[in-house]
Amino acid sequence: MNTIGIKELQTNPGKLSKSLGSDEYTLITRRGKPLGLALPFSDGLMENGFRHWMVIKAFQAGDISLGQLAEALDKNKHQTLKLLGELNIPFADYDLEQDLQTLEQLFPA
Repeated sequence: MNTIGIKELQTNPGKLSKSLGSDEYTLITRRGKPLGLALPFSDGLMENGFRHWMVIKAFQAGDISLGQLAEALDKNKHQTLKLLGELNIPFADYDLEQDLQTLEQLFPA
């Protein structure tokens, strides 16, 4: 595994390209602490879970729906919700305070 600091990457991006071209992965660091990992693209990478990770990240970012996530993972919605729970990923995004205010307006004390 190669390691490159973020500052070196900015000044010498060819080092990363060379590493990826040699089918090696590179740990990118900031002040000596891991920041990210650069991997060469391959069919094996996609077949061994990276595709699932990417669609889960897309769901977390709000770019795809629960149904789209389930379809991409080849699971039903119940299985997908179970997986999200196991990964501690919320499947609903709401503002509790706003919901409480709405309830108060609908059902005043």
